Amino acid sequence: MSAQHKMIIQTARNVTLQPEDYIDDPVQFTTAWAALKAARGQSIDTSRLHAAHLIERPQPGPGPTEIEKCIQRVAVKTRDLIQARRSNLPPAA
Repeated sequence: MSAQHKMIIQTARNVTLQPEDYIDDPVQFTTAWAALKAARGQSIDTSRLHAAHLIERPQPGPGPTEIEKCIQRVAVKTRDLIQARRSNLPPAA
């Protein structure tokens, strides 16, 4: 394998491992995917690839997400447990 071929494969890996960076450029992502498949001796039918993430992007919700709510509950519970053990902890910010 030539140095140029290795560089192309490495670049393709970088693109496909970080799809969020290439969400607005599906051509670059598809090309990287095709290069990786070709390196494995496989082919792809690009007409069957659909950029579903470009059809309808979800908008952030108006309130906190479930994860944010969970993090807040854990923080409150942790603070309550520490205060119950008479630890000196500064008040919540």
